[in-house]
Amino acid sequence: MLALLTALLVQDAPVVQPFEVQGFRTTQTITIEAPRDEVWEAATGEVSYWWDHTWSGNPAELVIEPRAGGHFYERFEPGGADGMIHADIIFVDAPSTLRMDGPLGLIERSYDLLISWSLEEVDTDTTGFTVELAMHGEIDAELAGIVHGVWTHFIAGRLKTYVEGGCHLAPEEPCAAFDG
Repeated sequence: MLALLTALLVQDAPVVQPFEVQGFRTTQTITIEAPRDEVWEAATGEVSYWWDHTWSGNPAELVIEPRAGGHFYERFEPGGADGMIHADIIFVDAPSTLRMDGPLGLIERSYDLLISWSLEEVDTDTTGFTVELAMHGEIDAELAGIVHGVWTHFIAGRLKTYVEGGCHLAPEEPCAAFDG
């Protein structure tokens, strides 16, 4: 009986494709000309006003819940069940630190990505926004460069522009800072 069971298991064994585990760390700090509390508020909650990479292309909601156990999620349709969790919120010390763990839309590979945000008051109207990334798994130098570049785009190109352009003060209005 054991021989038959072993033969059946071997016959139906899945194809195993090993991959080399690699990793990288990167840190970047962006200076944003706004008080830390304003930057925190703009960077969390509904972020579709400045975050421009989504799974669905036009989500009903794109939210970073700034609470331990919260999620960074995308809901495809208003009130619908379909969507995606981009990351889990694993640590919050508002308005200075947020840590997320998750794939952030890169779901075709096996890896782990830890994202840490640190917001520091440079002075009353200036915030240092530091993003630390630690990624390991099925990655290569090309993917590491893409991930680093995308985070530069999100914080330096989008969040900074959104906040310094005053768009966070009227988020429902089109952000003129993104024109041109």
